[in-house]
Formats: sequence, structure tokens, C-alpha cells
Amino acid sequence: MKRNGNGNGNGHGATNGNGRGATNGNGHGANGRPRRKRGLMEAVRPPFLRHRVGPVLVVGGGGYIGTHVVEQLLAQGRRVRVLDPLMFGWEPVQDFLADPRFELVEGDATDVVKLIEAMHGASAVVHLAGLVGDPACGVDESFTRHANVFATHLIKKAVPLLGVRRLVFASSCSVYGINSAEVNETSEVNPVSLYARTKVESERELLLGPDGDCCVTVLRFATVFGHSRRPRFDLVANLFTAQAVNDGRITLMGPSQWRPFVHVRDLARAAVAVLDADPERMRGQVFNVGDRRLNMTIGQLARLVQETVSRARRVEVVELPSKDLRNYAVSFEKIRRELGFEAETLMETGIDEIVAEFSKGTYGHYKDPVYSNLAMTKRALPNFRRGTAHLYEPVVEAAGPRSRDGLGNGAGPAAPHVEHVLDAGPEDRLVAGLGSAVVLL
Repeated sequence: MKRNGNGNGNGHGATNGNGRGATNGNGHGANGRPRRKRGLMEAVRPPFLRHRVGPVLVVGGGGYIGTHVVEQLLAQGRRVRVLDPLMFGWEPVQDFLADPRFELVEGDATDVVKLIEAMHGASAVVHLAGLVGDPACGVDESFTRHANVFATHLIKKAVPLLGVRRLVFASSCSVYGINSAEVNETSEVNPVSLYARTKVESERELLLGPDGDCCVTVLRFATVFGHSRRPRFDLVANLFTAQAVNDGRITLMGPSQWRPFVHVRDLARAAVAVLDADPERMRGQVFNVGDRRLNMTIGQLARLVQETVSRARRVEVVELPSKDLRNYAVSFEKIRRELGFEAETLMETGIDEIVAEFSKGTYGHYKDPVYSNLAMTKRALPNFRRGTAHLYEPVVEAAGPRSRDGLGNGAGPAAPHVEHVLDAGPEDRLVAGLGSAVVLL
């Protein structure tokens, strides 16, 4: 684990090597934090500002959206800490490593020890981690639920133990599923995919409220597009642009389906705007994040990409049948009204940016697995199965043959008297470790 350019090389980053983080090892308060004297300025600082002293923890800060959130927070002068397993390598966070206000904890949000290490002393958490997109989440349900639902559950349990005051959760407009009318935050959710269902479950888990006084805000992101330090070409607008630039041919499926779109920088702006807002106005709120000007059909998007790229080369659009049933247009009036949020980057500009990055040679071939959440999820799955087997093994043994993986997805029925062990055992075992991990800090 490396936190910044001043790591000591002993695997503890900016620590003293005793596993206690940035402490001297001489006594801890009841909440697990080091005791220290409060200076005069801290004593007179208003409580709201006092809660912002610690870094903002961006869980998933090495990802497509996370790197933009980190960049914007650092530009504000804030301290930022990232928890990320760096599945896509060091390159997405390379630009931040020399900044003394940036820290990196390399690890997964479902690793109790890493999560507590990363959250220790944080003033706020932006939770972006998990498997994203219907294809990636369809690879393995156990993996998806572990990475999405259980990670959120663990973060919720850790927040009150570490005294975190703000939690911003990245959800998705895909929770609306199939809707013929324009939907808003009060519309009934209608998830049609595992990905969307995990977002609905995570929202409900968080909005029930963590113990303590944490302000939770849920952001339902529109379909994202645009350039990032961790590029993606499994997003429809980015994919269409890559196909047009490289192949001169856009493959169009479901041309009449409506989608809301938003540029990745604007998603980051929304997350930062929530952190900047009065917490009492943000507490328990759900915001759709996008802009009505970017509601369009997949067919309209394809034509727009075609027109833009055709200035440099001939581009054709080839229509193929689609099995994707999702169809929804979204209202973004609430976030415009409450936060004054509107998109700064419209679709044409986002397309032009990606075209320019291709011209500069920034990307490899757009079909490379590193640009696809689906391909990278398939690569990560064996490690997940190996890495979690020992965590769930005692539960499997206690329950008998019902659960191969300890998540209740194995073959064969369990004896009735151990049913409760399977339902809650794996999560309870890991969550129970939170208290011990906090004491160690």
C-alpha cells in the first residue's frame, strides 16, 4: 500500500509501521482515535467546519468517475484519500501521487482492515465502488452482490464507528428500468437488471440511516460519457464514438430507447456540490444527476456521433436487434432547483473530446479488455472466489452442503436448524470484525 510520495516502504504508507496509521502508539480514546490536545483555533471553529478537517475518502477513487472526483476535490484545496484495489493499474491515479494532500490505500471496500484504515479520520465518504453496468454484473451474482450490496453494508456499519459525518452514494438512473413517462425522484423504481437491483438495495440500506449522525445523500447518475484517466468504451456514447473514429461504422441497437446522459466531469461536480452544501439540506435526499437537455434516444445519439465524426471521415450506422428493454427519460429539476446544478459539458463537446484523445494516441484499441467492465470483471472473478473462500469456509462447514461459496448460492438444501447461519453468517462474521479493527487503530 502506498499513500503518497512520502511512504516509508513498509506496507503502511504514511504510518509509523506499527499498524496504527498516523499515530504515535501512545494511547487511544474510546472511539479508537489517538488522543490529542485541541488547539485554540480548533476550539473556536464552528462545528460544521470542524467536521471538514479530515480528508474526503473516495471509495473507488481510481475508477472512471472517481479520478474526476479526486481531481476536483484536490483543486478545491481539500485533502483526499482513495481506497481502490487498482484493478486497472496505477496509471489512473499517477497524476495525484506527488500531491501532498493525496493519500492512497490500495485495497477493496469489502476488506474490513483496509476499509477501516482508509476511513480512519475521514470527514466524508464518497462511495463509488462496485461492479458497474448490466453486462459486468451479470457475470456472477455472488460477486456482484459482494462488491455492491455487501460493500455498501460494510461502509454503512463503519461510518458511525469512525465518526464520519457525510456519506455520498453513487446510485444509477437504471433503477427506473422501463417507464413510458418521464420519471423523477418520487417515481416508483422498476429495476430490470441485477445491477439496478443492487443499487435499489444499497439505497434502501443507506437511507434507513447509519447509526449516529451521518448525513447520507444518494445520487442517481444518468448514463455517463466522456474522457477519463481510466477510459471506458463499454459506455454507449463512448463506444459509438470509438466505432465511428476507428471503424467508420456504428452498430446501433434499440434506436427508439430513451436514455438520460451526463458527462463524467459533471457527475464529479455533483458529488462535490453535495459535499459543499449544508448537510441538513442534503440529509436523506435522493437526486437524479444529469440534465434534461441530454435526454435522447439511442438512435438520436448515433446520428449525433455520425454527424460529428463525419467531418473527418465517412461513417455509416448499421442497425441490429436489441434485447435491452430499458427505456426511461428522467427529470433533473430537483438537483437544478436545490443545488443549481446543470450540465456544463453537452454531448457534442464530449464526443469531440474523445475524438481528440484518439487523435493524440491516448488510447489503445478500444476493444482492449482494459476498457471494458465486463472483460475486467471476468478477469477478477477467479481472484474473488479464491480470496473469499477462507472467509466463508466456517459458515459453509456449519451449514453443510447448501452453500458452496458461503453466500447462499451453492447446491443442495441445508438442514433447517442452520438456515439462519447461512442467511446472515458471512456478512455478520466480517462486520463483527469492524469493532476490533477500530480498536487496533
